[in-house]
Amino acid sequence: MRDESARRDGWKWQVLFGVWGIALAAQIVFLFLLPPGAIGWLVLAGWGVFGVSAVLGWVPIFLFRRRGRVAKGSAYIRTTQLVTSGLYAIVRHPQYLAGDYIAVAVMCITQHWGALVAGGVAVVANRLSMIKADRDLVAKFGEPYTEYMARVPRASLLVGLWRWICQRKRS
Repeated sequence: MRDESARRDGWKWQVLFGVWGIALAAQIVFLFLLPPGAIGWLVLAGWGVFGVSAVLGWVPIFLFRRRGRVAKGSAYIRTTQLVTSGLYAIVRHPQYLAGDYIAVAVMCITQHWGALVAGGVAVVANRLSMIKADRDLVAKFGEPYTEYMARVPRASLLVGLWRWICQRKRS
């Protein structure tokens, strides 16, 4: 019975990841096919957010490899040690957050209704995926991850930066 429930749950999450992937792919298509929107400052802000998403997306690859005790030849996400330093001291899911930022960036750059719809779907699916990731990581790392969840926000860069700065001042 438990295996059947886990299989159904896994199937739901695979569909959710598929929806997220299709919505994000639509966003990228909109970015390349549509002209920039009419509001210039919003286009510039969008490109700035897009740049931040690149940092949030790439830095974890190096952090996991260096600090997560990934076996040689394994994918960088196959960590055997919880990583809570560097970018992970500010936000728990920087790569998921990068996905949200890409969606928001494309909405700002294109200012098109299709990008708004696809971006909204991508953000909602991505946020639900973060919840699943937290559950999986609690199962993998146990109490240390639960304590980490209490200290570091799931995907709020500003709150995470504020907490990190306040903590450094106290140290």
